[in-house]
Amino acid sequence: MDLKLKKDRYSIVVYPHREAINDVKVLKDILWYKVGWYNSRNSEAHITIIEFSADHYELGFYKKCIEKICSSQRPQEVTFDYLSLSKFSQAIVLLPNDPSKLYLNDLLKAFRKRLKSKNNINGSNAHISIGRKLSSAQIDQAENLYDNINIAFNCDTIAVRKLDEITKQFVVINEFKLTGNPLNHHQYPLLY
Repeated sequence: MDLKLKKDRYSIVVYPHREAINDVKVLKDILWYKVGWYNSRNSEAHITIIEFSADHYELGFYKKCIEKICSSQRPQEVTFDYLSLSKFSQAIVLLPNDPSKLYLNDLLKAFRKRLKSKNNINGSNAHISIGRKLSSAQIDQAENLYDNINIAFNCDTIAVRKLDEITKQFVVINEFKLTGNPLNHHQYPLLY
């Protein structure tokens, strides 16, 4: 008798406000019209913190940890104003300005440090993907596709997303707000 529980794939992300998500969708649409289909075409704008596999009980543990971390992290306005096109990484991504980069790197580090697990895959530095797994030709076609980009939003929401096995897209299942309350001496980080 196999008592192993089914594990699903999840990601924890910084989840922008709807206006920023829509602005990124427009950038994705412009790329699609120019180069055709590409990876990340249908993915909503987000900043990946970690990805992991978990059963129902482990997911509950993650949610409690996320809630505790969110209560101690302050929200802040962030701006993405640099577009990076890389043939090496086969990607087009939006990067944050310097003050936003410092804030986001600290935020991501706080989550990654307190959600340690052998099953986690950490995201990279803070960025928002426009397209991934692009060919060199597609990146060349996108070279002068965009004018000045300036996408700003209040970074105040962390989301848990579950991989939909049919669409192969992550879908938001929970949202948590950053409230910026300092930890009191009775609160300790939860490590998994």
